Amino acid sequence: MKSCHPDLSGNDPETTNFCMFINEVYEVLSDPAQRMVYDEIHGYALTAINPFLDDAYPKDHVFVDEFSCIGCKNCANVCSNVFMIEEDFGRARAYNQGGSPDLVQEAIDSCPVDCIHWTSPAQLSLLEDEMRRVERVNVALMLAGMGSSADVFRMASTRWEKRQNKILEQARVRMTKSNGKAEPYWANLWGNAKTQQSTEEEVRERASRAAAAARRWREYSRRGVDKPVTYKLPDSFTTTEK
Repeated sequence: MKSCHPDLSGNDPETTNFCMFINEVYEVLSDPAQRMVYDEIHGYALTAINPFLDDAYPKDHVFVDEFSCIGCKNCANVCSNVFMIEEDFGRARAYNQGGSPDLVQEAIDSCPVDCIHWTSPAQLSLLEDEMRRVERVNVALMLAGMGSSADVFRMASTRWEKRQNKILEQARVRMTKSNGKAEPYWANLWGNAKTQQSTEEEVRERASRAAAAARRWREYSRRGVDKPVTYKLPDSFTTTEK
């Protein structure tokens, strides 16, 4: 906060936006309900369910599978406030999740290669995280057979399962070292549930905010991968998401 606060860093819009985002991160991770969602997305909760096998949350976010995209520009023409064509790679990307659902669906229906998918917030966070790990090449090279092809949904699901298994194994080890305590160490990890007086709609709205914050964190942390860095993040923020 000190390194990006407007009073110290000036009135640079990018720096101000990042400062506001850090405040949002603090709010998310300080709220037990939102923190639980954030942790479950990344496989840090013992009771987490694989988002690709969980139908509890609506699929109201959109994801473009770059391994299938051919850069036809159809989606950007149909729904320009959601989709854009990247200059460096020639592929479509959903840069905004606040567009018209009807136009997004029209773009999905008219896509010649079915590379656009409706996803839940948790699925989108995991898919975008997975895309950061793969080498990206221009769509022309991909179509010429010079790029890789993969099932990003399977990759993201498998990575989540591996992380979740690691968390469960760590919990098992800790439980065996609980020194005879009556309750496991995670019994009250999120506080007393009775103190969280929220409707189901409110919980889902907070869950959506947590997933969106996780997604925006990756957008900031991948600066310099796709585009030149416009604001250098403090080293302590670029090494971890939590």
